[in-house]
Amino acid sequence: MSVDNNITKARQLGQSIWLDSISRDMLRSGELKKLVEKGVTGVTSNPSIFEKAIAESSTYDEALQGYSSDGASVETVFERLAVDDIRDASDVLRPAYDAASGKDGFVSIEVSPRLAFDANGTIEEARRLWATIDRPNVMIKVPGTPEGMPAIRTLISDGINVNVTLLFSINAYRDAANAYIQGVRDYMSAGKGSPMRIASVASFFVSRVDTAVDKQLGADHALAGKAGIANARVAYGEFKQLFDITLGSGNFHPLATTGAQVQRPLWASTSVKNPKFPDTMYVDELMGPQTVNTLPGATLDALIDHGTIENRLDEEIAGAKAHMEAIAAAGVSIDKITDELLAAGVKAFADSYDSLLSKLAEKLGKLSK
Repeated sequence: MSVDNNITKARQLGQSIWLDSISRDMLRSGELKKLVEKGVTGVTSNPSIFEKAIAESSTYDEALQGYSSDGASVETVFERLAVDDIRDASDVLRPAYDAASGKDGFVSIEVSPRLAFDANGTIEEARRLWATIDRPNVMIKVPGTPEGMPAIRTLISDGINVNVTLLFSINAYRDAANAYIQGVRDYMSAGKGSPMRIASVASFFVSRVDTAVDKQLGADHALAGKAGIANARVAYGEFKQLFDITLGSGNFHPLATTGAQVQRPLWASTSVKNPKFPDTMYVDELMGPQTVNTLPGATLDALIDHGTIENRLDEEIAGAKAHMEAIAAAGVSIDKITDELLAAGVKAFADSYDSLLSKLAEKLGKLSK
């Protein structure tokens, strides 16, 4: 594997670069394998990504006939399709997983967005997906809603890898991190063995915060365009405190001595929405140790071409807190914005899921004629 590119340079600094996309075309053509050879060490998916892949390709048509041959519901047909893609992508990433001793090389699949406010339903579906896919380098995505937090704790205590998604606020990030720590503790207390293969990331969304804050501030305001990065840097400061084992104290330290992994922050929603900003802004400014950045294809290409690889997290936390305080002083409630973004994010994924099922039903109807 070449070390002379920005993906592998980021990994040397401590940040894993994941791809925020999946499709059967990408798997069949070898495109994903080539990206892994360049240093990509993970894949994330969601209903919107699958909707795009299915709607824009005829690749799935033949398989869809097999998936639906027993009269299965549209929901079941989609799950069969998604499970196959996730399983195949996991196999492509398996060398990265093995090379990282189970600390990288993951592929994420989301529970139904309809379960975002149903803890028991989330636990049941996550367990079923985990068992069905049957790959150690899969992560089950669980929304960071209040109802999602006990589900995260339970799933981690089961030894199931979890990607906590749709995190916008510092409080929600802290809750997700504590749910992970408590889940690992429960796993240990139950005598299930070493927790070193249990992995989790906390997906903290970035660009949507800027869009919402700038709408209130005004695009020309001196504070505009910086809230998303500042909010993420504050979350990184929380991560360093919660998982700090250098001082030999804190909730995580006893677990770390058993080989437990930290729950890494993952920067999501990292494509730039404002054309005035550099296209690698949410990569360059959030580069730092023990983190992940998941990028859509265009942003990944931009990173490879002209990204800046240097630690921009450790030295910027104090300034980030000051920036968020200045935003509050300007009359913008970040708590209100992040609450609204969570609700909108859940709705957007649910709407994409419903749209996906509708398009799938239409496609199945045409194929049956």
